[in-house]
Amino acid sequence: MPVPYDPAKPDMDAVRRIFFDLLRADPNANQLDTTGAAYERFVNYVNNNRQPQVLAFHVTEVFWQLLIEGIVAPGMNSANQNLPWFHVTDYGKKVLAAEAGHPHDETGYLARVRTRVHQPDATVLSYLSESLAAFRRGTPVASTIMLGIAAERVFLLVCDSLSAALRDPTEKATFDALLQRFPIKPKLDWVHTKLLDLQNRRSPGLPDNATLAVTAIYDFLRTQRNDLGHPRETPPSVDREEGFANLQIFPRYYQVAEELRRFLAANRV
Repeated sequence: MPVPYDPAKPDMDAVRRIFFDLLRADPNANQLDTTGAAYERFVNYVNNNRQPQVLAFHVTEVFWQLLIEGIVAPGMNSANQNLPWFHVTDYGKKVLAAEAGHPHDETGYLARVRTRVHQPDATVLSYLSESLAAFRRGTPVASTIMLGIAAERVFLLVCDSLSAALRDPTEKATFDALLQRFPIKPKLDWVHTKLLDLQNRRSPGLPDNATLAVTAIYDFLRTQRNDLGHPRETPPSVDREEGFANLQIFPRYYQVAEELRRFLAANRV
């Protein structure tokens, strides 16, 4: 579907999507088009304000961003190793093959989150936006830490919903006491045990993969954040592809967590 683009008020995220669409459609693309003609089938000019050369200028700006992000690189082949020739890197090919709304397309990524979670928490979105921005700037360690905080926020929202849904006053008092303490691990263990019990009892309406999504995936993200976010003897390191995969996982995790919260809002457990 053509991407809306207004030359008078250019949206660089829209320009990104236009250029990504070109790269997907033409694997042999190897040079920027200064006339803008190559982008015609991927763009819908707002108010019929057709200015292809203005779009071409903005595509060049986006191209340099993607060069820094490692999606494209100078040179077409060994005989043409310099600009204006370029090629899509191996990493770039994985990005182009990813689900729509990948981490290099912040607007599309957040739209994908909103498709899965109709009323996402503002704090979760704030940390998630920081994570995406850091990732695109080439700082996957900072990105992973921000993503871990977003995951922790989602987990704490689940804890609040679970507390409100508990039927047994003694059980609720025990869990609420845990929630008042700073360490996350005891909370995580308690929630895991409770969800496992609910799944073993086959509670109607409980998401099938609630235990996995809310504990195992969350624990994975949180462990990385704690490992990276505290002083250590060796320098912190996160592989770019690992950071990309973590961001891709998050929307599905958040969706299941929200499905669980809706279950808890409608059921005493």
